[in-house]
Amino acid sequence: MGARQGRGWNLIQIFSDAAVSGTSFKSRPGIQALLKRCELGGTDIVLCVTIDRISRDVEHSAGILKTLNHLDIELWTVHGGGRVTDMEVGIRAVLSQELIEQIRYRTREGMKSAVRKGKAAGGLAYGYRVGQQYDAKGDRIPGMREIDTDQASIIQEIFREYANGRSPIQIAQELNRREVPGPRGYKWRDTAIRGHVNRGTGILNNESYRGRTIFNRRNFRKNPKTEKREARMNAETTWVVVDKPELRIIDDALWDRVKQRQVAVRDNYDSTTTNKLNRTHRPSYLLSGILRCAHCGGPYAISGKDRYSCTNRGKKLPLDSLDGGICTNSKTISRQELEDRVLTCIPNALWNLVNIETVITATKQSLAARQAKAGTSIPALEQKIVAKQQEQKSVLKQITDRIQANRPVIASLDDMVDELELKIRELKQELEVARSTKPINLADDVTPEVVQRVINSVMYYMREHADAETKQPFITMIRGLVQQVVIGPAENGNGVELFVHGAIVSILATMDTIKAMEAEFRTAQEYEFHNLIDKGVLDTEPKRKKFLALCAEELEGKRREWQDLQVSVVAGA
Repeated sequence: MGARQGRGWNLIQIFSDAAVSGTSFKSRPGIQALLKRCELGGTDIVLCVTIDRISRDVEHSAGILKTLNHLDIELWTVHGGGRVTDMEVGIRAVLSQELIEQIRYRTREGMKSAVRKGKAAGGLAYGYRVGQQYDAKGDRIPGMREIDTDQASIIQEIFREYANGRSPIQIAQELNRREVPGPRGYKWRDTAIRGHVNRGTGILNNESYRGRTIFNRRNFRKNPKTEKREARMNAETTWVVVDKPELRIIDDALWDRVKQRQVAVRDNYDSTTTNKLNRTHRPSYLLSGILRCAHCGGPYAISGKDRYSCTNRGKKLPLDSLDGGICTNSKTISRQELEDRVLTCIPNALWNLVNIETVITATKQSLAARQAKAGTSIPALEQKIVAKQQEQKSVLKQITDRIQANRPVIASLDDMVDELELKIRELKQELEVARSTKPINLADDVTPEVVQRVINSVMYYMREHADAETKQPFITMIRGLVQQVVIGPAENGNGVELFVHGAIVSILATMDTIKAMEAEFRTAQEYEFHNLIDKGVLDTEPKRKKFLALCAEELEGKRREWQDLQVSVVAGA
């Protein structure tokens, strides 16, 4: 990226995303740092080799270009030798995404073919080692497996013990006591043994141990919001099943005994009525899934009588993160107390860490700017609608040309037309709102009392004063502000200490911290200023002005560094 100087460019900074998929966005530190640097100003051009270096996703490519256009920054490519247009980004992103889909499809089909030929298409499962089989040329045949006799005996023991009534936790404890190395050399965990019956994961559900290889049981899709892969079951008709009797470790009789016990355990689990915690569909609470143990980092979950406790502590299994030790955090806390302390933390942070008048002033300024912009944005919105309609016509022409030329239809182009249609509708709605916007009395509508009333109403509903359906929007909002709660014993040993980490708490605390750090930094600068005057270094007015200008520049740089501070707030303290 660079800033223009005459006919040449001045290189400001270089960004890259090594070994990170171009289909991702949030998880790419390079592109995130680039956009953050662009927002600071002083940049005219972003230069990349080709469009697919920016992104290989249609949505992400359009969003990045939209951001750069908003900042009046041009996107150039070495390949094109010039500025990139909206149309070029759209077409090239579509083709790049289509290429990735084709590669995925061909890779999957190649793996299916390998499985049908008796080869392994996945990783090395516990109980097997890489097969040492060679072809006529003396080269080792890839994808072959053979039984590891030592590990196979452990698998047989696991199956026997479970069939005889021992739980996965008890089996893992016994193996760890004997210092038997687990999968990939880690300690044994009950989850590695239990797995998931329907998904075929875990030691007890691996069909390979009965001499059957099953491939394409699941597929993985990336969640567009979290950018994390999520597993989904494929239809059984699409599975690739191959018998491999030479890889059998467990006989059918033992396998059937294990399956029968799994069914019995599940039926008993589903039919339990005395303890609601043992039902299949557990209630989803405000903080479920974001609670962590301060000692081992493991999850906190409901363990009984509506109380949260460390799951690793309950299992009493050694942890690799603790060098083989067992979690010693025995602190429990009721759900009501936990939620109440976390909810109390949020308004306290709002009122104690930020001057409410500053918030009101900023809100009024923002609303006033929106009102002022409403009238002037009408021509801009009309232009955007026309531009999007022209872009849509161009894509439709591309589709028509391909059909007339008897070329294959690209589904992504159809999707692009639909996305443009949706965007046109959104712009038309914005235009309608802008035309109907009427001035409001900001002095009457935005007051400290109104803001406090809104926050207090939210907290009231969250404290068991509403049904699940009413609370759900507020739960989503709170979980967007609080990303994690770490639970551990208090310093004096009595009670539980909670550390809340999240967007609202960190931002508000950081604002207060920055003020203190800026005051301290200014004090140090003033001391140095007077010290240099006393020493005769700053003996003229120009020297003094230059020194103060350098101080101001340094302070501005420090402010940008302080924006990245991460701050934790103790809940209830």
